[in-house]
Amino acid sequence: MPTIYNKRQDSEGLWEVYDRESEEAVIVDGLPLSGLDEIEADEAIRKLKRGELTSDNIPPPAQSGWPPTKNGV
Repeated sequence: MPTIYNKRQDSEGLWEVYDRESEEAVIVDGLPLSGLDEIEADEAIRKLKRGELTSDNIPPPAQSGWPPTKNGV
């Protein structure tokens, strides 16, 4: 199953992009996608879905939608 990204608003009104399964903030190039305005969060989600951005903390099998394999098989 492909990773499903969503956004949530913090107490200061800023937005964070997160992985719905793990509930963790998405990290790209070592930085969390947080402290964003809503338009930036929406654009980050679109880019993640299109593969224009790659999350550092979501394993590649989850990103591609393929289940993890055992011993590379």
